[in-house]
Amino acid sequence: MRKPRVLAREDGFSLVELMIVVGIIGVLVGIALVSYEASVNLSKKAACRANLKIIREQLLNYCADHEDYPGSLGELVPNYIENERGIRCPATGEIYHYDPASGEVWCPYHQDL
Repeated sequence: MRKPRVLAREDGFSLVELMIVVGIIGVLVGIALVSYEASVNLSKKAACRANLKIIREQLLNYCADHEDYPGSLGELVPNYIENERGIRCPATGEIYHYDPASGEVWCPYHQDL
C-alpha cells in the first residue's frame, strides 16, 4: 500500500497574520498623529506666549521713547518688532488684540496667556 502524499507547506504569512500586522501599524500611526498634533499645539501656544512677552516689553520701550502708547501694534514694526509676524498669533495668524488706552495686549485664541 502506498503512503498518502503530504502536501508541502509553503513558507510565508497567512492573510490573517498580515491583517493583524497592518492593524497594529494603523493603531501605532493613529497614536503618533494624535501626539504630534498635541505637540504642535503646545509649541504654537509657547510661541504665542513668547510673542506677547516681546510685544509687552516693546510697548514699554515705545512708551518710554514717545511718552504714550502707540495707536496700533503696527506702529511697533519695524523699529521695535522685526516684522509683522511678531504681532500675529502663530496658531491663527490674527493680529493680537490691543487696547491703546491701557497698553494691554492679548491673544483672543489663547485666553489663558
